[in-house]
This record gives sequence, structure tokens and C-alpha cells, in this order.
Amino acid sequence: MIGILAENPLLLLFVVAAIGYGMGSISIRGSKLGVAAVLFVGLFFGALDDKLQIPNIIFLLGLSIFVYSIGLSSGPGFMAAFTGKRQKE
Repeated sequence: MIGILAENPLLLLFVVAAIGYGMGSISIRGSKLGVAAVLFVGLFFGALDDKLQIPNIIFLLGLSIFVYSIGLSSGPGFMAAFTGKRQKE
């Protein structure tokens, strides 16, 4: 199984996302991990073998989309701090 995932990094990406998304929807004592479970499953798969890696371009694309979305969500509040105006809620 590890050999198949090491040879097909796109399959590895989708397997990690699917397992993580499924585990994130499991409720334990009224709380869920949500999409953070994908991170934990990715860490688990990465710890299994050093050969389980995704291409660098996919890693950089995911990182840049993450930084962009954080910027979009915190941008109005960040600029309001400079102008002294309150942010609309």
C-alpha cells in the first residue's frame, strides 16, 4: 500500500483528504475535529514513510492559497487598525 501511494502522489493527496475529512466528521463527546483532522491524518501518513510526499508545486500552491485566504479574512480588520475605524460585523 505504501508503495502504491509513494508512486502516485496525487492518489496520496486524495486518500489523506478523504480519510481526514471522514475522521473530522466523527463526534466524540459532542466535539469534532472538522477539517483539522486532515492535518493530523497527513502528519500520520508522513510519519509512516519518508517516500510518502507530494510534489513541491502542490505544496507551494496549497501554502499560497492558505496565506491568501488568511489575508482575505483578516485584511479589513488589519486596515481598520491603521485608520482607527471600527470594523463592521
